[in-house]
Amino acid sequence: MTSQLRVFKTLYQYFDPLRAAEKDFTNDDTHKASWSLYTDLEQQLYSWIKPYWKDVFAINSINSTGIPETQQEKRGIVMCVGDDQFHFAIRTIQAIRDIFKSDLPIEIFAIDDDDLSSSKRQALVKKFDHISVHNIVDRINSEGTDFGGWSLKPFAILASRFEEVILMDADVYFFQSPNTLFDDAGYQATGTLFFYDRTLFGDWTLGRHWLESFLPSTSSLVPTLRWWKYQSAHEQESGVVVINKRRSLMGLLATCKINAKRERNEVSYKHIHGDKETFWIGYEMVQTPYAFVKTHGGVLGGLGDGGDPARVCGNILHLDAKQKPYWWNGGLLRDKNKWPDRYLLFTHYAQGENWDFETSCIKETNQIYEFSNKDKETARLFMKYDKELKKFDDIQ
Repeated sequence: MTSQLRVFKTLYQYFDPLRAAEKDFTNDDTHKASWSLYTDLEQQLYSWIKPYWKDVFAINSINSTGIPETQQEKRGIVMCVGDDQFHFAIRTIQAIRDIFKSDLPIEIFAIDDDDLSSSKRQALVKKFDHISVHNIVDRINSEGTDFGGWSLKPFAILASRFEEVILMDADVYFFQSPNTLFDDAGYQATGTLFFYDRTLFGDWTLGRHWLESFLPSTSSLVPTLRWWKYQSAHEQESGVVVINKRRSLMGLLATCKINAKRERNEVSYKHIHGDKETFWIGYEMVQTPYAFVKTHGGVLGGLGDGGDPARVCGNILHLDAKQKPYWWNGGLLRDKNKWPDRYLLFTHYAQGENWDFETSCIKETNQIYEFSNKDKETARLFMKYDKELKKFDDIQ
């Protein structure tokens, strides 16, 4: 499939400027064979874009997206929310609007009418400005995709009306405004921004061996990855992903492809944990540039919250390029599966490569930092909103 994806990208890049110049190449004998190959590959690889889009060219075409120009916006946030994620989403959106004063428009994607109830949709739209709720099946054909769980996420980016998209999980909380993601130097250089996951399960060889089986060449970044060096079974954290669709459409389409039903069930999800690694791997498959923030996943919480008073234990934390707390994944609870009413402690955060997976502690103690008063106050507001919004948890 990598060869097909790369040939398709080459043909797309060849025909796109001809199409922009309004040249009639589809009936030109000079281009007849190559155009036939292009259309055949498009149907084989991306048949699920129809009928919402006429073809791949239409995805980034202002007049052909199926969305009125008055509704199109350059930047926005996309979240995938079903009934089980609603209580997370309403809290994190409240924080984005009230704490960081971000007025970025937000698109909520559910699978279909059964995935997110009408009453919960109405609650989100009534409570917040600049928010809309959509069914992914209205924009991406469910035949060949069979949406469920993590696989929905890259398709939601594709289906969004935004050109520049912040995809975030419903249980993500920020310490800085999400608007600042667009200012990252790596994003500005490539049009894509990813975050590294925790370093977990060393001596893991499956990842590199799998990559070598289908990638004839890689970018210079791949040999530096922990996956490649057998150091971790996890490389990317997909709780936050930032993508400029106009600049990196081929990479996004490839990512969607390996999250489609057959590809994920028979290949990709047998080698990786859900959608996470499919982003950078999809971009590698079509040789589209991407950038990682140069910090690995750390931990936020409290000293001794896992038993050892010298360690920081809690949830995974991500830092920005200046090593400052940026966002974390997993909500406000220390462990929602063990303690449904116990908040995280927001006193310290730590970096390190040696994780205790069972307790979510970083074993190293030489990179421990205390949260600033500003970050502690932000966390206090998160918990305040959590209590105030419990009334929405009764919505069916």
